[in-house]
Amino acid sequence: MKVRDVVWAPRVRTLLSVLFLLVLVLPFLLVGVLRLYEGALVRQTEEVLVAEAVVIGEVFRRASMPEQAFAPLPNHGGFEPYLPYRAELELGRSPTLGPATRVGTSRTSTLTGASVTPLLERTVIRNLSGARVVNAEGVVVASPLHETGYSLAHLEEVAAALRGDYAPVLRRRYSDEPDPPLSSLSRAARFRVSIAVPIFEDPHARLGTGARVIGAVYNNRTPLNTTKALWQWRERLYLPLLLSLLITFTIVAFVTATIAGPLSRLRRHAEEVAAGADIDAYEVGRVAPQEIHALAHSIQRMRDQLETRAEYIREFAANTAHELKTPLTSLRGAAELLIEDADTMSEAQQKRFLENLLSDAIRMDGLVLRILDLARIESTKPVREDVDLAAFLDGVRQRYERRGHAVRVDYQAPTRTLAYAPELLDTLITNLVDNALRHGPDAPVQIVVRADPFELEVRDHGPVLPEGHFDRAFERFHSTERTRGGTGLGLATVRAIARAHGGDARAERRPEGGASIFVTLGA
Repeated sequence: MKVRDVVWAPRVRTLLSVLFLLVLVLPFLLVGVLRLYEGALVRQTEEVLVAEAVVIGEVFRRASMPEQAFAPLPNHGGFEPYLPYRAELELGRSPTLGPATRVGTSRTSTLTGASVTPLLERTVIRNLSGARVVNAEGVVVASPLHETGYSLAHLEEVAAALRGDYAPVLRRRYSDEPDPPLSSLSRAARFRVSIAVPIFEDPHARLGTGARVIGAVYNNRTPLNTTKALWQWRERLYLPLLLSLLITFTIVAFVTATIAGPLSRLRRHAEEVAAGADIDAYEVGRVAPQEIHALAHSIQRMRDQLETRAEYIREFAANTAHELKTPLTSLRGAAELLIEDADTMSEAQQKRFLENLLSDAIRMDGLVLRILDLARIESTKPVREDVDLAAFLDGVRQRYERRGHAVRVDYQAPTRTLAYAPELLDTLITNLVDNALRHGPDAPVQIVVRADPFELEVRDHGPVLPEGHFDRAFERFHSTERTRGGTGLGLATVRAIARAHGGDARAERRPEGGASIFVTLGA
């Protein structure tokens, strides 16, 4: 058997490096784009708030100073005809202050701000903004809730506006309510854009020139955050989403073709070899990386070695050394005692020690035979024959009855011919019956034959055992009867025989006491 040669193949680390770089870079690009977009949303909110505040300020100035309300803007004399406010907030750089607070006690609206109050109410309804008009001392004279008289002069943005400057800030949004759903208009970021625009006595005044200020418009609202913006624009994102899915599936297909596919083919070849198939060559594909081709060569060499020696030897040696340690220690101790004190021992004492030596030797011999049988069962493929199950069970029943043990067979399904190794089937049933007799020697052993699935149930009438025992019942050398000669290999052998024939075994506690061992007999 040989591995087919390939002219060229990339390395796994090259493929994975490219993929990992994509995985590493794309999230950063996405985060950066979303961060820029969120910053644009903040600036857009600031521009909307400024536009509202300018209109509100002009309305308030008209009401306060009607003689200047419609004074034409000069186009000469050094005046700049256009004086726009520029958005200054930058997400991540602009300061984020605590929630806005008020100083003083609220009272109902006064005539001073009555003319702009309907406009403020509309800004709340239409744009969810919270505009307030303050006088030159920073006291609120108009609000959409008709509450006035309290001061906002301590707020940094208001203080700057009363000096004739513009200094917008971000303020943390205070809310003790849970986040609303994505479709809600009230869903927004965890901070608010807070601005204050000065109302100059001279409509031609510029910011930062020290011109006289008659008041300011304080305005704030929560900007539209990225999550809600994406939700509102979800229909426009279908194409990018489809492209992302296409790229993702392309990457998955590429990885599958170059790594997962060849590995799956190797696994399938290994399973076929384990089932006894003879494969001429390991086919991993021409697009497989170099490491997978090297792995195929390694598997080939390993298979060649396993054909000449059984891997089971390691476990056999370890289990044997562990289980034989106790009887060997007993034999050694008894032999040393006989050698050292034989002259001072009576004949009866010497006989008792020799009987102990013989008992330990017999136990060791039986243990070695059981280990060898289990190793043979697990390492070789059974030679199957057609076995009449009813006749076989009848022979087992008669054999135990001749020894004085009652065995009952209950056929709950029609019997049929089994494709089983006869000597292994005999070992399986014998181990099950012996196990049942050890746990309930004074009661008959009951064997039940069922059809769906086709299985045997062997019931004993022993004591109630803990649940943990049934989970370990089929482990090698796990036994609750060591004091009576149990080796812990009987049920392990049962499961090994069942699995060698395509079945399995399990143990369950019976409600009325004792246990049941179920053995699936396979096809």
